[in-house]
Amino acid sequence: MDELTGITVLRADGERLGPFVRRHLPAIDRAVAETGVALIRGADAEGVGDFQQALDGLGFRPLEYTERSTPRSEVGDGVFTSTEYPAREVIPQHCESSYAGAWPGRLAFYCATPAATGGATPITDVARVLEDIPAEALRTLEARGLRYVRNYGSGVGLDWREAFQTDSRDEVARFCSAGGLEWEWPEEHRLRTVRRAPATLVHPRTGHRVWFNHLVLFHQSSLPEGLRADLVALFGEDGLPNDVLFGDGDRIPDEMVAAVRAAFDRRARRFGWRRHDLLVIDNMRWSHGREAFTGERRVLVSMSDLITRADRPEPALRG
Repeated sequence: MDELTGITVLRADGERLGPFVRRHLPAIDRAVAETGVALIRGADAEGVGDFQQALDGLGFRPLEYTERSTPRSEVGDGVFTSTEYPAREVIPQHCESSYAGAWPGRLAFYCATPAATGGATPITDVARVLEDIPAEALRTLEARGLRYVRNYGSGVGLDWREAFQTDSRDEVARFCSAGGLEWEWPEEHRLRTVRRAPATLVHPRTGHRVWFNHLVLFHQSSLPEGLRADLVALFGEDGLPNDVLFGDGDRIPDEMVAAVRAAFDRRARRFGWRRHDLLVIDNMRWSHGREAFTGERRVLVSMSDLITRADRPEPALRG
């Protein structure tokens, strides 16, 4: 069942998407400022060009997708396919690029082709989800922080050339140095990076403390049990493409991550895509994910309003 209560839905009634967005920009901006999300439904559109016109109307200055974690294709200027994982896979809740040194403040999703079945994009208010994470787990994660460990070039996951959009090791070194990312080359074509980051941040506009990290998506427990065991056997505990530990390098217990995942499950809001839907969200107020699906689902995404980790203070710890 769709859960649109509390989400501003603007009905376009067949009007062309780009002109509708420009004409209703004040209402869209107001909805995103107040609730962090707006859905434009029922517009007429033909594809990437109409989406880009809508992005222009929204005032987007599309960002490059750097320090990538998932495979995507760029299909227009600053317009990407959503994560190209197999249709049978569920993508857990996450805020875009919350593992990175910089991330988009706003996202826009456009549904070119809805799935035959499934394929919804659940979204979750990451301030409210804090209320459902067990207090002791939250205190521990905030106090100890997180350590993202990523390994590229093993033949599983992204190659470093794709992740950093360059074939120059020197360019990678400059990116890592500028972005506060530790790196090493265990072998000539294999790269390992480490980033230490907090579990929560303060939202730049609302001043609210928000859950902002990739714990649920990057932790080993997000993998199917058989695949997890196979990858650990092949590459070792520290060699998986993506992983997240406590800031001091200790492993985060599966049970703690399961409790966080359950909090997201309780708070998630779901809606099924309809053709030409346009969803605009505040990336630091709402996480997103993807259900498994059948059919030819095609959802495009663009990112805007760069925020860097240096700009965002950690919240004071709460007892």
